[in-house]
Amino acid sequence: MCIELLPDEVADERLRTLCNLSSKLWNEMNYARRRQFFETKRVDLKQTYKEFYERYKKLIGSVTAQQILIKNYEAWKAFFSSLKAKKEGRLPPYIKKVNPPGYRKKGGRRTLWTVLRNDQYRIEGEYIVIKGLGAIGSIRVRYSGRIHISGKQGRAEIHYDYDEKKWYMYISYEVEKKIVRGSSFRIPLKPLGNKEAGIDIGINNLLAVYVDDGSALLVNGRPLKAISFYWREKISEYQSTLNRYGFKTSKRIRRMYKKWRRQIKSYINWAVRNTIEWLYHSGVKKIYVGHPKYASQEPGKGSKVNFEIVHVWSYGYLLRRLKEVAEEYGIEVEHVDEKDTSRTCPICRAIENHKRISRGLFKCYKHNIVFNADLVGAFNILAKSRAITPSPALCGVGVTRLRPGVRLNPAEAGDVAPNLPTL
Repeated sequence: MCIELLPDEVADERLRTLCNLSSKLWNEMNYARRRQFFETKRVDLKQTYKEFYERYKKLIGSVTAQQILIKNYEAWKAFFSSLKAKKEGRLPPYIKKVNPPGYRKKGGRRTLWTVLRNDQYRIEGEYIVIKGLGAIGSIRVRYSGRIHISGKQGRAEIHYDYDEKKWYMYISYEVEKKIVRGSSFRIPLKPLGNKEAGIDIGINNLLAVYVDDGSALLVNGRPLKAISFYWREKISEYQSTLNRYGFKTSKRIRRMYKKWRRQIKSYINWAVRNTIEWLYHSGVKKIYVGHPKYASQEPGKGSKVNFEIVHVWSYGYLLRRLKEVAEEYGIEVEHVDEKDTSRTCPICRAIENHKRISRGLFKCYKHNIVFNADLVGAFNILAKSRAITPSPALCGVGVTRLRPGVRLNPAEAGDVAPNLPTL
């Protein structure tokens, strides 16, 4: 959960001192560990921990220093685990490269950042009180934002945005209750049924969903394209102006990129949450998500890879949100290879004599039937796990369509009869 901090002059000065020393501790320790790794391929995590803990515990407090060291330790342990998983071929599909932990530095200067243990801060009305900061003392600061979750309070991070000139605090919770659209509910929920569904990730249709009872859902992805085309053109125009004066970047162009990312994430969050709610009320217990085969391709290979797949929407973020929101509703997520799923006929299960035709349609020339190409992909992703019978939904009959500004009513799931032979 993220809230904005509104410090006065005294609180702002103390926050800057705290975060500056915290980033310095991270960078110095990380430099020592990276040097060990690149020289010997081994890192003495215990020795470096003791060395820097003694150096900084009086400046920012023993607890704060400990939390920063622990977080860096976790980053290195995750790095070594990812290296092992990469060798064994167990990396998630959205992780393409494994790098050692980096520095708290951006744009040639140290970032203002720190980590707090759960007992170092408490919420008192409109204020947050931070203590255990060594020579800095305590900090009392106002905050702005809505706390929409409840549960056991966890570790928190404070970060300063140089471009927006704002302080942000990120608080972690072991969530017990959550408020969504004004209603509170305990999480995780229990699935309402035992159904399964396949999800195909696309461009014009961001998500194509096919449930084993024959119902289907299409989530419009064109607004996401429109957002990206708008910002790409606007940034390109302003970048050419900067280039004429010999500049490569500016605060304004960085703010443009941030607005672009925020709008992309906002749309993805809306699409994912509405889709998972629809699946939950449809009685789905497990979903199979296809891994786009071109998502890991290097820029320049393939006509649509670089922009339409990598830049139009954040593939890794979409997959993470699908998994996170599904966990709230007690739905299990499994990633599967989607190879040939868009080319396989749902009737004959063959690739020959079938192909995509105009406007996202898939045709079986043997049976002379036209299907929705994205729903065919979702159907075949689900069919990899179990045998299912095609329904009229594959031809667009009774398909629910999710568009911006429209909230789905679970009762409006379409009029598709389950497991009917295809039209």
